[in-house]
Amino acid sequence: MKRLEKRLISTFLAFVLLISNATIIHAEESQYENYDTATEGGVTLKVEWNDPVLGQETTFHVSATGGSGNYIFRMEAPSYTDPDVLSYESVADPSRGEWLNYTEECSSHDYTFTMMASGTYNFRFYVMDKAANMNYLRTNTFIQVSSPNYPSVNSIVQSAVAQCNAETDRSDYAKALWLHDWLLNKLDYDKSLKWSSAESALTRGSGTCQSYESAYSKLLTAAEIENAETRDTYDGHTWNAFKIDGEWYQVDCTWDDSNDDWYKFDERRLYFGLTDELMSLAHPGHAKIYTAAGYATRSTSLANNYFVKSGEAAKWVTSYKDRIQENLNAGKTQFSITADNAAYPPSIYGIQNGIIAYVMNTTDWYVNGKKVDLVAQTNGAQFDFTVPCTEHKWDEGKVTTEPTCEKEGIKTYTCKNCQTTKTESIKALGHNYSKEWTTDQEATCQQEGSKSHHCTRCDSKKDVTVIPKTSHTYSNDWTIDKAATCTNEGSKSHHCTRCDSKTDVTVIPKTSHNWDPGVITTKATCTKDG
Repeated sequence: MKRLEKRLISTFLAFVLLISNATIIHAEESQYENYDTATEGGVTLKVEWNDPVLGQETTFHVSATGGSGNYIFRMEAPSYTDPDVLSYESVADPSRGEWLNYTEECSSHDYTFTMMASGTYNFRFYVMDKAANMNYLRTNTFIQVSSPNYPSVNSIVQSAVAQCNAETDRSDYAKALWLHDWLLNKLDYDKSLKWSSAESALTRGSGTCQSYESAYSKLLTAAEIENAETRDTYDGHTWNAFKIDGEWYQVDCTWDDSNDDWYKFDERRLYFGLTDELMSLAHPGHAKIYTAAGYATRSTSLANNYFVKSGEAAKWVTSYKDRIQENLNAGKTQFSITADNAAYPPSIYGIQNGIIAYVMNTTDWYVNGKKVDLVAQTNGAQFDFTVPCTEHKWDEGKVTTEPTCEKEGIKTYTCKNCQTTKTESIKALGHNYSKEWTTDQEATCQQEGSKSHHCTRCDSKKDVTVIPKTSHTYSNDWTIDKAATCTNEGSKSHHCTRCDSKTDVTVIPKTSHNWDPGVITTKATCTKDG
């Protein structure tokens, strides 16, 4: 009876445990609302998740079955695209950090990610089962999300451009500057170097230089301003170029995003509207980029530079005016002035002084009421100035290219005051032909010759005249051309003494045989002759 009771109790407990296990399995299967799978080589990778809520973490439960049971997992950096657009951009830098690392061996792993914009996100998860020789198996999952509280990247861009148009005169310069400042106010540099997209810039407020470049490009494009990416592979950096009034300009939003106040100008706009040369002072690798063949956004103008357009650069020039004018009034045509910002780092004073020199060269300068052309150039931490003469005093000149019979020469004159040079042409000399004939080719018995009058200075010739062939001069002596033999006739002729021609070809008869005494080849017998 006790044994029966024990069996009944054991059976009851087993039944309860079975029900309990079934309940747990059912609970696990219903824990997630969505799933995606991929199968290969006997291994199945499964990803499960609940319906995502924008702005909140979504958990992705990644597991595998089959194979050896010893799995390692990895999540790739998710990518994003706006609604109804097939143009995915990696939200985070796929070449850094967590996106490269596999887990330790396990049966499952949970990943989390927060989606921040309406649109479509692409998630890719990987499993590796080395023991089962499964080195690559991946799911490829697309998740559409939407919420009025989390607009798409394109909606954010369009809203910003609409506000820009309402608050500016809608000139390309004004729009480019407004959008530049708007982006800098919205975004902070991601020192972890994780986020690298327009999505992260405009929804998370964080990103690397790639985020600044990508977001600003979308803003410029929506504002109908032609733009391009400038990628400096030598310095590992990227920024934008935009085109205004037919000219390209360089702008680095990342380096402009600064709260520093170290210098006496607006540091948040130092890199707005630069030439390639000035941008390369901050990013030396760019010098190799813009000088390479095929570079498409060559930037040489400062007309739409921020400090030029705002008039601040003109104020900088004002501090140099008295010193410049003093040198001009003294009649100097070459002089130098130390820059006021010489204590700044070279990359900073180099850019500022390049802008100052541009304004100096577009400013009117006068000496004794007469306008002069002042040329200012930067030279390290100083400005070098050159003033062309108002009245040149030329030297006697020097022949720098000699004239020839057919080509003009050049004579160069140098100003004794400013070393400026000018040139004038020297007329070609013309040919000077000799009156004497020059035999260019001797005539022969078989070919005509030629003669002409040659120029005494060059190889030119004129009056080319034919010299007739000469007559043959035959020798009176016979020349044996072929000796006669006993079996063949020979020949003889009179030969020309100047060529191979011959005449009076005559046959020489065959010669007679000259027999030897003979040799007995067969002996005679009594009955037969030998």
